Amino acid sequence: MRSASKFTNLHFEDSAMPEHSPDVEIVEVTPQLAETWLSRNPNNRNVRRSVIDAYARDIEAGHWRLNGETIKFGPGGVLLDGQHRLSAVVQAGATVQMVVVRNLGDDVMATVDTGAKRTYADALKLAGEENTSTLASVVRRAVMWERGVRTNTGNLKPTALEMDDFLDRHPEIRSSAELASRLASRERLPASVVGLCHYLFAKIDSDAATWFLLRVADGDGVPATDPIAVLRNRVIKLRVSGGRINETEGLALTIRAWNAHRAGEMRTKLQMPKGGLTNENFPEPK
Repeated sequence: MRSASKFTNLHFEDSAMPEHSPDVEIVEVTPQLAETWLSRNPNNRNVRRSVIDAYARDIEAGHWRLNGETIKFGPGGVLLDGQHRLSAVVQAGATVQMVVVRNLGDDVMATVDTGAKRTYADALKLAGEENTSTLASVVRRAVMWERGVRTNTGNLKPTALEMDDFLDRHPEIRSSAELASRLASRERLPASVVGLCHYLFAKIDSDAATWFLLRVADGDGVPATDPIAVLRNRVIKLRVSGGRINETEGLALTIRAWNAHRAGEMRTKLQMPKGGLTNENFPEPK
C-alpha cells in the first residue's frame, strides 16, 4: 500500500526541467512488494549478508526510521539502489516506510553511493557527544558483549540504531569512554578494550575498576608478580617489538588479570586457552 504523500518534480522550474524528471513518494514497503522490486534488479552488486542482517535486526526491533534515504528506480522500473534494505524487509517479514524515487536517468548509477559514509563516531559528534571515536568503539564492543559475542569475529556488526539504544540504556558507559580517552596516551591496550573493561568491571566495583586500569596504565606501586604487572609487561613487550595488540586477546588478558588480582593471586604469566579464544571459553569478569 502506498501512502498519500507524493512529491513530483521537486524543486525544478518549468524552464529548467531535466530530461528525466524524478517522481518521489513515501511508500509502505511490504515484504511482497520488496520481493517484486528486487526482481527488477538484474545487474546489481553482490549482497553483503552482514548488512542485510543488521538492517533486518533494526526492522524486527521496531527501530527502523524514515531518514530520507531513498530506493531508486531508473527507466522501465529497473532497481538502481536499495538492494540490501529491500532484502532486509523480506528477511524481517515486516512492512516499513521508505522514500522511493522513480524515473531516474540510466546515467546516474555511477554517482550512487559514492559519498563518504558517515560513521557512528560522526553521528555522535553531530549529537554533541564527547570522546566520540572512543565512545563509538566502546559502545560497539559493549553491544556485542550484551549479545553474547566475545570475540571480534563473525557477522554481527552493531547498527547505529542498536548502539544508540544501548547508549540510552547505559549512559554510564560515557564515563568508561572518557577514562579510556584519558589513558590513550599512556595505555598500550586499545581504547575499546580499556573502555569496555571499565564498563564491565565497574558493575562489580566502580572504584576498583578505575584503580585497576590506572595501574595497568602507569604501573605505580604494583609488585612484579601482581597480575596487573604481568599484563602490563606483556603488552609493553609486544608493543616494543612492533607488535599489535589484538582486540579480542587484549580483552581476554585484561579480564584474566582483573579476576586474578581480585582473587589475590600472584602470577608470572597470563595464559590463553589452548586452541584459541571462543565465545564459550572466554573469561567473564568476577
